[in-house]
Amino acid sequence: MSRYAVRPGQRVVVVTGATGATGRATCAALLAHGERVVAVGRDPESLRELSEALTGGPDADGDAADRLDARVCDLLDGDAVRALAEEVVTAYGSVDGLFHLVGGWRGGTSFTASTDDDWRWLSGNLVDTLRHATLALHDALLASGHGRVAIISAAAAATPAAGNAAYASAKAAAETWLRSMADSFAGDDATPGSAAVIGVVKWIGSGRTATAPAEVADWLVGLLDTDAAPLNGARIDL
Repeated sequence: MSRYAVRPGQRVVVVTGATGATGRATCAALLAHGERVVAVGRDPESLRELSEALTGGPDADGDAADRLDARVCDLLDGDAVRALAEEVVTAYGSVDGLFHLVGGWRGGTSFTASTDDDWRWLSGNLVDTLRHATLALHDALLASGHGRVAIISAAAAATPAAGNAAYASAKAAAETWLRSMADSFAGDDATPGSAAVIGVVKWIGSGRTATAPAEVADWLVGLLDTDAAPLNGARIDL
């Protein structure tokens, strides 16, 4: 089978931030679910390690290597993201999912400890990468008829503290951007086929108040088989 052939019923899902803990778990869960995965990261070596871990081990799915497409892209570069989107759509003919998992945190000990550098870093990673990816893939996701777009936000976006003002504000901006995408998906259709949805956690990791990467991954994969109407524009606590 051609590397770019898509079987009937198989979805093409782009995972950005694929080499982070949540991205890795999500790529693994999607492969286990039988989907084609375009894993996007900035560092070639990290992507190589991801590919080897998911497709080269003794317990790896037999055709996982064929279904995992690792691609290097700096998501802060809008031109590069547009070029990537064109390549993916040309290769597969459609895109059915975008799970945008680029994250990061910076904070201070007080409101006034927040710096310009913090804001530039957070707004770039949490907002600009999302803008670039969603603008580049919007039309393909809408055309698929069952596109799913998701980000993982933080409870802090709704209940910010003094020390995390920049982080919470960037997360809130990302949520607003995704809700705007949901409105575009809805248009005048009361039952949209595509959906943009926000998952909310306190933090991702291990511990009593944390959400594990595998839990996030399972939720994301489940979106592919959930009706769009209740999802589109929703903010869901995980």
